[in-house]
Amino acid sequence: MSKGPGLFIDIGKKAKDLLTKDYTSDQKFTVSTYTGAGVALTSTALKKGGLSTGDVAAIYKYKNTQFDVKVDTDSNILPSSKTIASFKVPDYNSGKLEIQYFHDHATFTTTIGMNQTPGIDVTATIGTPTIAFGAEAGYNTTAGNFTKYTAGISVTKPDLCASIIMGDKGDSIKASYVHYLDLLKKSAAVGEISRRFSTNENTFTVGGAYAVDHLTLIKAKLNNR
Repeated sequence: MSKGPGLFIDIGKKAKDLLTKDYTSDQKFTVSTYTGAGVALTSTALKKGGLSTGDVAAIYKYKNTQFDVKVDTDSNILPSSKTIASFKVPDYNSGKLEIQYFHDHATFTTTIGMNQTPGIDVTATIGTPTIAFGAEAGYNTTAGNFTKYTAGISVTKPDLCASIIMGDKGDSIKASYVHYLDLLKKSAAVGEISRRFSTNENTFTVGGAYAVDHLTLIKAKLNNR
């Protein structure tokens, strides 16, 4: 993996995971297996409310290149490294192809919709593992206009992670801060402030995670909404 900055989607991800990940009443079941040829197969089933969805993913690693192919019934592809192809069944028009490039001082991604009116998403991040600047843009090839543009900055150190993201075409800004309380980064405190300019709305969220032992993690969060 590159010694440079992470992908643009990684900016603010640690705070987002602490405040949103695992806060769900959904039922999820995952099975992973590995073959002798180096192929990892993962099958996931999710029950959300009265609906059930599932996916099957295959990952093949060869030297420094990883190929990630995912077939799902109702889900969005999560970024992986190098090359990703995805589509929903039976909605084959939802197919996407993503190519990622890693450099010691930059990362780039390009995502193209595999249909008759493909949309194109491009992201770029420059910097180091400690500080990174990134931007994202989406373009509708049919309408000939930009569907989104976002910019962000992140600072990462062994005991903290901070980020600022300007999104929604400049209509919102979000700042987050994570402070780790142990060397394993299991226990942490997090704070997030966001503002939407068009509605003059502010949201404040604080939370944390505490590792009771290597099998037990307690999480809590509180916001002003």
